[in-house]
Amino acid sequence: MGLVFRDLSKHYGAVVAIKKASMEIKQGEVRAILGGNGSGKSTLAKIIGGLVGRNSGEILIDGEPVDFKSPKDAKANHVIMTSQELSLFTNLTVEENICICNVPKKGIFTDRKKLKEEARKVLEKMNLDSLMGTKVSELPTNQQYMVELAKALVQHPKILIIDEITSALYREEVEIVDRIITELKAQGCIVLFISHRMVELYAMCDTVTIMRNGETLGTYPMAEKTEDELLSLMVGTKIESYHGENKKTEAIKRDIFIRAPHISIPTYGTEETLEIGKGEIIGIAGLQGHGQKDLVNALYGRNGEIDLEIDGKPVTIKNAKQAVRHGFAFISGDREKDGTFRERNLAENLTAVQQLVKHEKTENPDDILKNFNVRYDNAKQIITELSGGNQQKVVVGRWLSSNPRLLLADDPTKGIDVKARTDLHQMFAKLAKEGNAVVMISSDDDELVSITSMVNVSRVIVMYEGRISAVLEGDAINRENISAASMPVNAVPEK
Repeated sequence: MGLVFRDLSKHYGAVVAIKKASMEIKQGEVRAILGGNGSGKSTLAKIIGGLVGRNSGEILIDGEPVDFKSPKDAKANHVIMTSQELSLFTNLTVEENICICNVPKKGIFTDRKKLKEEARKVLEKMNLDSLMGTKVSELPTNQQYMVELAKALVQHPKILIIDEITSALYREEVEIVDRIITELKAQGCIVLFISHRMVELYAMCDTVTIMRNGETLGTYPMAEKTEDELLSLMVGTKIESYHGENKKTEAIKRDIFIRAPHISIPTYGTEETLEIGKGEIIGIAGLQGHGQKDLVNALYGRNGEIDLEIDGKPVTIKNAKQAVRHGFAFISGDREKDGTFRERNLAENLTAVQQLVKHEKTENPDDILKNFNVRYDNAKQIITELSGGNQQKVVVGRWLSSNPRLLLADDPTKGIDVKARTDLHQMFAKLAKEGNAVVMISSDDDELVSITSMVNVSRVIVMYEGRISAVLEGDAINRENISAASMPVNAVPEK
């Protein structure tokens, strides 16, 4: 009993996406699929989910060969896929989206009462019943991904494929996903879990299959491999991650070059102050929606006019364009909305800031792409032809090649593989070590612990209800302290 792939292959013209991939997953098993961007993980998931066909090989479910021609075929067999590319109708309500694949009927009409009952049942399980009646367009990205998962759960999956949806979630939501996966496992459901957050893989998965260049290299019990061992298998060379060893704990001296005395946090109607030092990385943490995004957006001029002091001189920034001209850069984790020009090629995406905003000469696009280890064919490719992680590398390359003094980053590594995330951390640290600064939000507390450990001058600011609830430095920067500061003892627990 279970799911078996034998010698699956898929190619797009001359490009080989999957090459004789094979694996076996038992009933009730949670299998992690780990690999770099472009390794074939998502293609494999799409083949199982009926989104794309295979060129060769076979799939067996409970010993019987299957060949799904469409997602509808897969769903008829209770094989359900959730994807980083959301499949929601933003003009419909949450409950309408949840039941869209199997709308309850009363005669020829929609049974609205039953639709709401079925949606509410799954939303209550996810602590999201307050979203009933809300249009998806009104939800933040993280809640849209939870609705995507709810839409899968209401279809009673026997095989559930989770492809990167947790990269957009905050800690409290990941805990809900963990609980749901545990329940599904107890019911005998097979879960294929694709994520680049190693903590999630170790917490939720029984086994892990490593993929590289479209091939399945091996399967291992999660408990038998360290993070560095998995990363080394994934990239093909020995990797030893830096975990903050020998971190300095003495008083840190900062050479302040940006002062922001009045940062507006419109979500809560509050104000905060921040001083930023040369060579500093500042991580911003907290439960989702407590003002982190407001703070970064305000510094970039996205919330309206802001008065700053840069190098001792007063500066008023009225919009993002002026922020860029003062040496600020902004990288979003939502590359489709805030990062890429989807109808443009790689060269145009890379040179947009320097040519159109700063009116400066740009580097050769191929040089930038190679420096940032982007997997591509030529600089005239439309950016959407690249994998999600490689698209994000292009966005990062655009901004870092403009030599920013202050890099503002809003969860910039969502959906990027572990090796690429490490590469970006090293690039951000290099930028700081050159005398610039990085202010970075992350929904992954471990990521903030890791990146702040890479430079001598760093802090993690934790926000709660529009205020800075804690400032952590040195050895005080750890997951436990970040979690504690995210929910202060005297705070009213969230419902």
